[in-house]
Amino acid sequence: MTPLNITHIDELEENLSPENKREIYLLGYDNIRQALFEMYQTAQSYVVKKQDGKILLVGGLWFSEDQDFPQMFAMFTNDAFDKFTFLARGSRMLLNYLKEQEPHITMTILSDYEGIISWALWLGFEPVGFTETKYAKYVEFIHCNLDQNCVYDKPQRPVIH
Repeated sequence: MTPLNITHIDELEENLSPENKREIYLLGYDNIRQALFEMYQTAQSYVVKKQDGKILLVGGLWFSEDQDFPQMFAMFTNDAFDKFTFLARGSRMLLNYLKEQEPHITMTILSDYEGIISWALWLGFEPVGFTETKYAKYVEFIHCNLDQNCVYDKPQRPVIH
C-alpha cells in the first residue's frame, strides 16, 4: 500500500473496472481522467498493489463539510477480483490504516453491485440505509472502530449526568 501519486493515474484510467467507470459517470463526470485527477487532489488516497505489479485497488477517505464522517471509497481495476486473496489482504490493510485515524467511516455503494456490497460486509461495514437519486439506488454503510467509543446514532448515545 502506498499513497496515490500522479504517476498512477494513467494505469488506473486504463485498467479501471466497468463498474467504477459507470459510477464516475453517475457522479456527473464526463471524463474519467478528470475524476481521477480530482480524487488525487482532494482525497486521502492509497494504491493497493503487489510490488512491481499492477494496481488492484485505489481507496481512501473523502472528506466533505456536509458529512459527519469521512466517506471511504474504493475503485477496482479489471483484474482485481482475479487476485482475490491479495485484494482481500490489501483491503483489510487499507481499512485498518484508515480506522486508526477515524473512529467512524461511511461508505456508499450502488445497490446493484452485489460483489462490492459483499466485500463491504466482509470488511465489517454495517448497512444503515438507502439513498436514491434520479439515476441510481445506493446502500449506505458505516464502520465503527470498536477500539474507540462508537455510537453513530446520536439519539442512542448514553446520557451522562
